[in-house]
Amino acid sequence: MNKKKIIVFGIGNNYFKNKEFLQNRYNVIALCDNSLDKQGNTTDGFKCISPADILTFDFDKIIILPNDFSSIYKQLLQLGIPENKIDTILDSVCLEACALCQLNCKTCYMRKNNAVTVGKGYLTFSNFKNFLLNNMFIKNIELSNNGEIFLNPDLIHIIKYAFENNVSLTANNGVNFNSVSDDVLEALEKFKFKNMTISIDGVTQETYSEYRKNGNVNTVLNNIKRLNYFKIKHNMKFPKLRWQYIIMEHNENDVIKAKRIAKELGMEIYFKLTWDRDYIPKNTEMLKKETGLKWLTREEVPKKGNVLPYADCYQLFKNPQINWDGRLLGCCCAAYSDFGINVFEVGLEKACNSENYSIAKKMVLGEIDAPKNAKNIPCVFCIPIKL
Repeated sequence: MNKKKIIVFGIGNNYFKNKEFLQNRYNVIALCDNSLDKQGNTTDGFKCISPADILTFDFDKIIILPNDFSSIYKQLLQLGIPENKIDTILDSVCLEACALCQLNCKTCYMRKNNAVTVGKGYLTFSNFKNFLLNNMFIKNIELSNNGEIFLNPDLIHIIKYAFENNVSLTANNGVNFNSVSDDVLEALEKFKFKNMTISIDGVTQETYSEYRKNGNVNTVLNNIKRLNYFKIKHNMKFPKLRWQYIIMEHNENDVIKAKRIAKELGMEIYFKLTWDRDYIPKNTEMLKKETGLKWLTREEVPKKGNVLPYADCYQLFKNPQINWDGRLLGCCCAAYSDFGINVFEVGLEKACNSENYSIAKKMVLGEIDAPKNAKNIPCVFCIPIKL
C-alpha cells in the first residue's frame, strides 16, 4: 500500500520526538515552519519551506505538530487548503478500561445519573487486542476516565499485551487504588505501566471518606507502599505515581501532612480546585503557601472572555476518547452523548473522519456554531464551565 504524502508543519521538539513514527507511517515530502530562522535551512535532507510554498506541492495531508494547533489550522484554511487535508499526529487515544467503581463519591455524575451514556462495563482483552491489531499506529493509551480500572478482570492481560507491542499505558485521569491485588501490582511494574494518578483527598479515614464514600485511605496508602516494594525489588522506576488532592472544606487541615506522606512515598503531589461553588476557603494564607495555588476557588480564576464551553478543547484531534465498549466519545467529558459510531467495528481513522466528528472539530475550532438537534455530537451537550 502506498504511503500518504505529507508535509509536516512545525520543526521543533514535537517533530524530533515523532520523526521515526512519521517516517514509518507516511511519505514525508516536505517540512514547513512559520519561523523565518528555520525557512530555507535543511533538516533531515529537507529544505524548510514557508506556508505559502505548500501550495506548490502535491500532497495528501499536512500534519501539524506545534502546540498552537488552532492558529496554524486557521492559517492553512486561509491559504485555501481544504479542511480534510489538515490533521495532527494521531498516535494516542484515551480508551476507558472500566466504567465500574466501588466508591460513591458525593458529586460523581456517574453515580448520580446511573452511569449516563457511558454505561456500566469494562474493556475486554479481546476488544483491546483487536483494537491494537487494527490500529497499529497507536503507541500511547490512557486507560482511566469514568471508573476504576482495577475492577477490570482482564487488566493484567491488557497491560502485558500492550507492553509486548510497545504501547505505553497511563492512568493519568485518576484511579482510587482501593482494590488492587499483588498480581496486578507486580504487573504494573513488570510491564512498565508508565504513569498513574491516585486520587487521595485526605490522610485520615474520617477526612478521606467524607468525599470518597466506601473508600479506605489506609488501604490506598498500603497499596502504594506495596507497589513501591515491587518496584524496589525488581529495580523498576515505573509506574511513576502522582497524588491528586482536591481541596475541600473538610480536608484543608490535612494538606501539610499529605505533602509529607507523598514525599515519603516518592510521589509528586498536586492540588486541584473543587467543582463545589459553595466552597469558601478557611485557611487561605496557609493553603496558598502550601499548595502553590494562586486561586483556591474556580470563581477566583480570571475569566477568558465570552468563550464557548468547548473552545480550546483539542482532545478530538490529539487523543480521542473511546468508551469501554468501543463507542466514540471524542472527549473525556462526553458523558451524555456519543458520536453514534463504534471504533471497534469501523476502525479509528474511519470513526474520526465521520461526518459528525468533522462537525465537532469545526465547532471546537470556532469555525461553526453548534447545529440544532444534533443528536450524535457530544460537544453540543457540553456543559459550560464558568472558570
